[in-house]
Parts: sequence; C-alpha cells; structure tokens
Amino acid sequence: MTDTATVGHRIEFLDLLRGVALFGILLVNVFSFGADYPAWSGVADQVARQVKHVFFETKFWMLYSVLFGMGFFLQTQSPRYTMARSLRRFGVLMLLGCLHGLLFEGDILMLYAELGVLLLLLYRLPTKWLLLLAILLALSFPLGHLLGGDRGDDWPAENAAEASAWLEEDRTDSPLLTGSFTEVMAYHGAFLPERFWTDWQYPDSGLLVLACFLFGFCLIRSGWGALQRLTRGHALAIALVLWVLGLSLMGIESYWSATVGYAPFERSYATPMQVLGGDLVYLAATIILTGAWFSSVWCWIQSEYLAGLRRRIASAGQMSLTSYVSQTLIFTTVFYGYGLGVAFVWGPAKVVALAVVIYALQVLICHWWLQRFRRGPVEWLWRCLTYWRWVPMRH
Repeated sequence: MTDTATVGHRIEFLDLLRGVALFGILLVNVFSFGADYPAWSGVADQVARQVKHVFFETKFWMLYSVLFGMGFFLQTQSPRYTMARSLRRFGVLMLLGCLHGLLFEGDILMLYAELGVLLLLLYRLPTKWLLLLAILLALSFPLGHLLGGDRGDDWPAENAAEASAWLEEDRTDSPLLTGSFTEVMAYHGAFLPERFWTDWQYPDSGLLVLACFLFGFCLIRSGWGALQRLTRGHALAIALVLWVLGLSLMGIESYWSATVGYAPFERSYATPMQVLGGDLVYLAATIILTGAWFSSVWCWIQSEYLAGLRRRIASAGQMSLTSYVSQTLIFTTVFYGYGLGVAFVWGPAKVVALAVVIYALQVLICHWWLQRFRRGPVEWLWRCLTYWRWVPMRH
C-alpha cells in the first residue's frame, strides 16, 4: 500500500473505494425516474427497493464524500499546492456541475464545489475541532428535522391507488418525457445553482456532506497510520461488527416506519419525538454501514481475492468524474423522452438491472482506456482548465 506521503503515486485503495462508491451512487440515482414510487408492488420490485434503501441509500454519497475529504488532504500535501489553485479547481468543478445539472437534478458536483470552498477555510483547524464540527453538522439532520418539520410536500401517497394515479400522471405530463433536449435543460436550469443550505433537516443535507468531508480529511490526516497497522483479521472483525450493528439499526428503522409512520425523507405520521428517535437511528445506521463498506473494501485490498476485478473497479474509480458524468448521459438517454422514454415505466427491479449493466460496461471501458491514456477525458479537461495549460493525455 502506498503511503500517503507519496503524493505523486495513486493509492489503489482510494481508487477501488471510489469505484465501489460509483456503483452505489448509480443504483440510487436510477430510482429517480419513477422507480421509487410505492405503486410498484411486485415481489422483485419490493426486494429491489428494500436492498436500495438498506444497503445503498445515503450510504454511498456519504462514502464518496468521505473520499472527497481524503483526496483534498492529499492535494494539500503536494509541493505545488496553493489555495488559488484549489479555488480554480473548485471553480471548474462548479462549471462542470452546472452543465451536468442541466441534465439531471441529482447533480452533486455543484454541492462539492461550494462545500469545497468552505473546506478551504476550515482545514487548517486542529483535528479535534474539525471532528467536533463534523459531529455538530451531522446532528443538523435530526435536530433540524425536529425543529423544521417535513419538506411540506404530499409525498408519500395515501394508498396504492393514489400512488398508481401519480405514476400514470407523470407518464403523460412529466417534462422529462414530453420535453425535447433543450426543454429538459431549461426545466433543470430553473433549479441552478445548487443551494447547499436548503433541506438542511434531511439525510441528503449539504451540511451532512460537509461533515463527511471533514471526517474524511481527519481520517487520512490523523488516522491513516493506525488503519495501515490493522491486521487482516482485525479488519475483518471490524467489518463484521459494523455490518451486524448497522443492519440491526436499519431493522429498527424499518420497524419504526411500519409501526409509527416514521420516514427519513418523506412526510412522517409519527410524533416529533418519534421522528427524532427514528432520525437518530437512521443517521447512526447510515454512518455505521458506510464504515462497513469502507472496512470491507479495505479487507479486499489486503487480499488477492478477485484481484483482476479489483483492478478493473479501481480503474473506474480512477476515472470517477468521467464515470459519474457518463452514467448520467446513459441513463437520461434511456429514461427521457428524447431517448427511449422509459421514465415512470420501469420499476425497481428493471432499473437495478440497468444499473448493473451500465456499471459493468463502465468497468470494462475504463480499464481499457487507462491502458492507453493517463486519465479520463473529464479528469483531463478538469486538469487542463485548473492549470490553464495543455496537459498530455497519452502515456
């Protein structure tokens, strides 16, 4: 394993973790086109929805955000690092995010660019203060939900019939299906730029993303050595404990949802204190399961199990920005009306299958690409615009 002091070399674990995180982000994103409606009641659809919620939802953008904080630390250790260069880097990322956001409302690049500037102002603080701030920011979700209430929309539907009616209405009236390419961009453009302070009382809050940045930064600044000293047996034991604890808490969250009407993202029918309890359980479960994924990938990197697959997934992680943007180009072409137009037509099982196919193709293509080029095309563009000079593409 490459030591973090060797900034000029890539750390395979981080690339592999990014590659794994990309799949989870993709799987959650493809649900945004009608597959999250409760009208899908088939067994396969119900299983797919539960797998998404328990294992992937919130966990993978959180994992990717921790990675962003870790990567930022490595950048600050470069002898060429300057705050001006970081600002240019985040400025280009903001531009790419705005372009990406014209196609997909779930863009995270703008959020990362905005919060990256805040990270620039905070990262020199001592580790203990950064961790304390991260905890306070994370608690903004349950405490904000208690004080600020639900989002105020009509979601979820009162019953299956209403959910089916909503789904049918979107099939005929959604601008994503009825609009042209330019009309879809105009529709999404009305919501730009991203505002990280909105929806601060929910698990997808920008404040929680910043908390993950800070935690990742502190992890690699102060805890990397301890992580490297872990034996494989200890790492496996930690991963197992985290999986058992995290899944147990998700079981409690599911029970709370079924019995008192708690929902982390939607309108809740529970009392305010029941919602607070449910939010604390969901937040703890999400953090622990994010750690379980992190620990599991760490165990994988220490073994020779499926080493070929591991290298290919790491290639996708090395091209994570290109992979992320290309995922959107593919699934929006599949779902939107100017493409195949299957938004609000495919249920959870079908969109999960689509995510697996897209990801498998990306893993193969990224591995092929990096055998011929130094970096992905979007990473290359990002680097050229940041340094404001032509950067070689080929090896």
